[in-house]
Amino acid sequence: MRYSGPVLIACFAVAALFYGVEAPAQCILANPSFEVGGSGGPVFGGWNQFGDVGSSGDAWHGSTAAVVRGPNTRTWGVSGYWQQQDCVPGEQWEATVQVRHSSTRPLLGQSTAIVNIEWRDSAGDLIDYESHPAALPTSPTDEYNGFSVTSGPAPAGTAATRLLLGVLQSPDDPSPEVVYDQATFFRTSYPTMDDLQWPDFPGGTTLGFAGRTWRVKGPGYYGPGPNHFSDAGESVWVDQDDRLHMTIKNRGGTWYSTEVVLEETLGYGDYVFTTVGRLDLLDPHAVFGLFLWQYPPCWDDSYGWWNPANEFDIEFSRWGDAGNDLAQFVAQPYSWAGNLSRFDMVFSEGEVTSHAFRWLPDRVECRSWRGGPHDEAPENLVHVWTYNGPHVPRPEQPRIHLNLWQVVGPPSTEQEVVLEGFTFVPAGSVSAVPDDGQATPSHFQPAARLLAASPNPFNPATTLRFALDRGSVTRLAVYDLAGRRVRVLVDEFRGAGDHEVMWDGRDHAGGAVASGTYLYVLNACGVVETRRMTMLK
Repeated sequence: MRYSGPVLIACFAVAALFYGVEAPAQCILANPSFEVGGSGGPVFGGWNQFGDVGSSGDAWHGSTAAVVRGPNTRTWGVSGYWQQQDCVPGEQWEATVQVRHSSTRPLLGQSTAIVNIEWRDSAGDLIDYESHPAALPTSPTDEYNGFSVTSGPAPAGTAATRLLLGVLQSPDDPSPEVVYDQATFFRTSYPTMDDLQWPDFPGGTTLGFAGRTWRVKGPGYYGPGPNHFSDAGESVWVDQDDRLHMTIKNRGGTWYSTEVVLEETLGYGDYVFTTVGRLDLLDPHAVFGLFLWQYPPCWDDSYGWWNPANEFDIEFSRWGDAGNDLAQFVAQPYSWAGNLSRFDMVFSEGEVTSHAFRWLPDRVECRSWRGGPHDEAPENLVHVWTYNGPHVPRPEQPRIHLNLWQVVGPPSTEQEVVLEGFTFVPAGSVSAVPDDGQATPSHFQPAARLLAASPNPFNPATTLRFALDRGSVTRLAVYDLAGRRVRVLVDEFRGAGDHEVMWDGRDHAGGAVASGTYLYVLNACGVVETRRMTMLK
């Protein structure tokens, strides 16, 4: 048993009786930001519950968060939400969650917000558990703080692990109210979530477009579709004017689609894609997609109800029927009521158009207009839609994907689309594409900011600096330009304020890295920001 904070073993034995029930096996935490309500008793879909629980509209992400209150049993008591995942002996797990307690019903005395990680055998019986304080009476009230913990190894006999988000109330203290939001629960052993993001890119092909590095899917047979995907230079390329060309081509009787993926995760902000030409002349069996996507740790169609891949799309396709409208903005699952906005659009030869979504914690603001990224204005708008439903992507690892693929059979002729540019404006920055034609700040100030490395270029070491407006679980890592993680420099809770860390130019094994350009990526407070630095020798 591993625990910390004011806990009593007898209390957790009682708590285990409340939620010591059989749970279905699963390989991913369902509905982790509590956006989809339950039915027939549970407050939230995917989550089991016991004690005094409810929901709150004061969310860190989306529009709903989970409320847990002390059960007021006049003895040590626990309330909470929990889920179970498959696990094998020796695995370690990292849990993260945003947590706050209320000034009207704060944690007092010995009462504590707790995050438990349990180990269960194949019969569902408890083998052992860990308990960690996520918030204490000394924690600030009415503001979210990030919590993170990595478990010890799962003991022998483990078949499942359970994550519990709860409140421990002491017998002498009033019932507190704690709010949880945006939880994650992932294995730390191979394959990690970082490893899982690149299964469809065996060719190792990259290209530079819009000042960023993109990986090219294939060669191989993959989704969507599935299709054959080509990474050949004749299939996908960047021309001398820095325009990206993507194709569907027939080679030797096989039709090949194309897809590229941005190596960086950019986080909340405005994503603007600028195209050239007549997208309205795409074959009805072609799909041109501009979208966020994250490879989940496993795939099961039954998990689609809560958008496990953090997908949000701009798509141009008539989906096999020439009579359909051309374009759509869509949150996944597309079949969910309110998740789809379709519209038609006619282009002229060589016309420049822009299509964008502004991804924020509680909504996605979608727009299409005629002109480049700086031409967004009421008179140029073609379609506008704001999505604030339960499937706003979560700030985990969704990256930008661009693809041109076949649906319901191949096209009648070879297809080509051209992107003139891609622009990203982080949330809180001055927008390059304001609604009124004037540069204006976007809707909120980012709570985490990554600053320039100094010195840069450097040899043999450089200092990386970042600033946090509030305490948060923070990760600062170095990657090479192929997207391979070189070294994790920070992976812990950091308080509000200015921070700095030195990188000595060595990898995780202590070896000196080669000269060249490296990415350093900050992930904190729901913000992901990337900068470059160069090692010279």
